[in-house]
Order: sequence, then C-alpha cells, then structure tokens
Amino acid sequence: MSTNLNGIDVAALHEFAGAVQKDPKKGIVQFNVKTNWEGQTRTVATASEYSIGGEKHQRHFEIAADEPGELLGKNSAPNPQEVLMAALNACMSVGYIANAAAMGIKVDKLEIQTEGQLDLRGFLGLDENVKPGYEEVRYTVTLRTSAPKEKVEELHRLVMKTSPNFSNFASAIRMVPTLVVEGA
Repeated sequence: MSTNLNGIDVAALHEFAGAVQKDPKKGIVQFNVKTNWEGQTRTVATASEYSIGGEKHQRHFEIAADEPGELLGKNSAPNPQEVLMAALNACMSVGYIANAAAMGIKVDKLEIQTEGQLDLRGFLGLDENVKPGYEEVRYTVTLRTSAPKEKVEELHRLVMKTSPNFSNFASAIRMVPTLVVEGA
C-alpha cells in the first residue's frame, strides 16, 4: 500500500490514531465559531482557533451566510441551511477519503448531494405543531473507484458510524444556551 493515498499520508493517519489509542486526551478536539450580524439577514462567522489534545492553534477563516431575496436577504452568500448541509458534506467527505486511504481504496471521484425540505410555518411561529427544522435530510454519495463493491459498502457503513456531523444530524445534541444582554 502506498504511504500517500487520496492525498492522505496513511502512515501519519495510523500514527495519529495510535497516539490517540494510547492517550485518549490527545484525541479531544474543541472547535468554536463566533458569528456577527452584519445587517438584514447577513452574518459572518469567524473560526479563529481550535484545540487538539489540550494545545491551542490559531487560524482565521470567515464563513458568510445570508438569505435569498424571497426570505428577506440580499442573496450575498449561502443561507444557514446550505452552510449546514455543506458542513455535513465536508465532514463526510473527510471520512470517505481518510477511511478509504486507510482501507487501501483509491478514490477517483467523490460527490455528495444533500437536500432537505423545511416548512417555514415552524420558523415563522405560525403553527406550533410544525417543526422549524428538518424532518428528513436525504443525501446521495457518488464514488468512483476500482475497489470491489463490498469494500466500498463497508467504507460507506464506516463513514455513517464515525462521521461527527453525520452523528450530529442523526441524533440529538444537548444544547446549553447562555444569553448575555448588554445595555445601550
């Protein structure tokens, strides 16, 4: 097996997994995002640091979100639902590519198409019986590889079992809100 498959350094992946197996604290990762409202329905989220194994790392990325004109925005960026689905797809993509590399599967193409339908009566507070979020999210994974179908199906099951964002979508997350009200 090559030491680099699908752009993944397989030896480094195994080394990292081994280090986490030995010392689970090395596998504790914390992410945070700060979002600022920029007017109307536009926001910009900033990811400026994360920690892994108790060690902080600095970086700077911005993620804009807005609503289309029909939903009172300026259509200047993807809306929050599209950003949410993009996060799901990106997380699962990492899972497919890294796990495929670890399994010796060369991937020639990976595409994930995700869709969900919302009933805005829930968001608008017009009907308390209507959930403001998704009842169902559908996704299709298209993989091009010469690996046997059984091995690709095993990969698919593994990603559904281990993807953090698949888990976030598929099961409830305990939310811990804090409200800070500043005076004018």
